[in-house]
Amino acid sequence: MKRWKVWSVVLLVVFVGVLGAGADEPELDPLLKLLVKRGLITMEEALAVQAEYDRDRAEEETPTIPTQTPAPAPSPEKVVEPVREIASEDEGEKWYDRFDFRGDLRLRAEVFWVEGISQNDRRGRFRARIRPGIYTDITDWMDVGLQLRSGDPLDPVSDNSTFDGGFSLIPISISEGFAGFHPVDWLDLTFGKFDANKKWVVTDMQWDDDVTVEGAMEEFSFGPLKADLYQYILEESKSEKDAYVLGGQAYGIFGSDSIGTFKVGMGYDNWYRPQLVADLTLSGELHGNKVTNLLDDDDQLISDFEIVNGFVTWTWAKNERWPIKLHLSGYYNTGARGLGKEYDTGYFARVQVGDYKEPYQLMFRFSRYYSEPDALFYVFAQSDTTMASDVDGYRLDLRMGFVKKSYFNVTWYHTKPVFHLWPTMDRLQMDYIIRF
Repeated sequence: MKRWKVWSVVLLVVFVGVLGAGADEPELDPLLKLLVKRGLITMEEALAVQAEYDRDRAEEETPTIPTQTPAPAPSPEKVVEPVREIASEDEGEKWYDRFDFRGDLRLRAEVFWVEGISQNDRRGRFRARIRPGIYTDITDWMDVGLQLRSGDPLDPVSDNSTFDGGFSLIPISISEGFAGFHPVDWLDLTFGKFDANKKWVVTDMQWDDDVTVEGAMEEFSFGPLKADLYQYILEESKSEKDAYVLGGQAYGIFGSDSIGTFKVGMGYDNWYRPQLVADLTLSGELHGNKVTNLLDDDDQLISDFEIVNGFVTWTWAKNERWPIKLHLSGYYNTGARGLGKEYDTGYFARVQVGDYKEPYQLMFRFSRYYSEPDALFYVFAQSDTTMASDVDGYRLDLRMGFVKKSYFNVTWYHTKPVFHLWPTMDRLQMDYIIRF
């Protein structure tokens, strides 16, 4: 009996040991078994590797719940409500951001030397000009503009006001009020009262820089080819047909950075019933230029005005500090009559070197004016020469840039008439122009 108990205990110990060994020994990976079988590693090494692999996999498969840290509450200044954010985007562009306010102020001192103008043949005066304007885009295809100018409202060729009259007030008038339309890329339309000098190729000998026309203008652009048509109203008459101007020009643009940019073209102006305008000047109802066209004994214009002009401009801007500009224009009045046929041509030449848009940079400009009395219609011709359409003269400009887009200007004119017996004039102008 004692012997049976001993064997029972031995068998139980062996059985438990076998079970324990089987439970502790991990199942070898087939690759480890092969390595042991080939004698490359021992069983102990294989078991150690297998046990380490099983522990790593058990740790990876154990789900862990990450500790959640509550997000800090935003400060009151940074709290943005979605509705308010959308509203702020809509309100990003203020109504006044669509308006462009710009203009200029010019202060001038000038001296004339003209025989018989005074006891010492000299006259001096101080003048000022201000031109504030407001412009805005109504849509991406429509814009409007409004500008006010100082000066005599009955003088279409000068915005200057002379310092005299015992501190009397300077009149301010509407000089621009227009609407522009851009329905397609190749067409621009302008209606109202506007500055046409910004839209076509023209000289100040034919159209003074201060003139703002009234009517309509159509601009066509087809690559390097441009064409402008215009219809300007001059005078409304109750007893007869109105006075107006119909005209246009066409030109091409070509060139390169190395040789510069050329504009070459021709234009034509047909003045219908210009006598109505001449009568306004002769009666004193229209100020500005005097009538310099040829008149008969009844103060009637001898010629009609059907003016053909050709022009060439060249701009070379490879040197940004010293760009060069050249302008040549010729005029021929095909409507000249009688004596006017002997005085029906004119020409203009201008060369400009430099750029005054930066502080203390200089620009030099020389201009040559020559117009026989019936080559151009007098009313809108250059007023500073005092000779309008009957002029043989020269002009020299020197400009220097100053602070905030302002600049200084010195201009000298030397002019005399081609036909009329008026005295020669020398005129010196000294300006300070402030842009805003």
